[in-house]
Amino acid sequence: MNSKPRESLHRAVSSAGGAATPPGKVVAELTFGFWRYLSSAAHEKTLWVPCLHRCCPPGTDRCDVDGPVGRLHDVRNRVAHHEPLLQTSVTGRLADLIEIGTLLDAHLGQHLSATTRVTSLLATRP
Repeated sequence: MNSKPRESLHRAVSSAGGAATPPGKVVAELTFGFWRYLSSAAHEKTLWVPCLHRCCPPGTDRCDVDGPVGRLHDVRNRVAHHEPLLQTSVTGRLADLIEIGTLLDAHLGQHLSATTRVTSLLATRP
């Protein structure tokens, strides 16, 4: 892991209460950007191959995770900066979210599909 993710992790541990803090509190302190870049090409040999591929079904390629996560990160940043989404495929980003949820846990993907309000909201927009 390079210095930027290490610094983010160190800050998260400190913010969560120190070394004895439960991992869940540390996870909550980490930004979406931290998680987004774990699947980047820069971390393929150091993180994806030895460890992170295990969080997905066997045979999942790093790019199958990095593409949708990158698009979600981009749209999240646009929303956070109050930028217009008129040219954004909201249904595409919903598909990305469900895809990543399914890769992490099939039940999560099913839950996201069954409970999303995005589809019905898009159907009623002008």
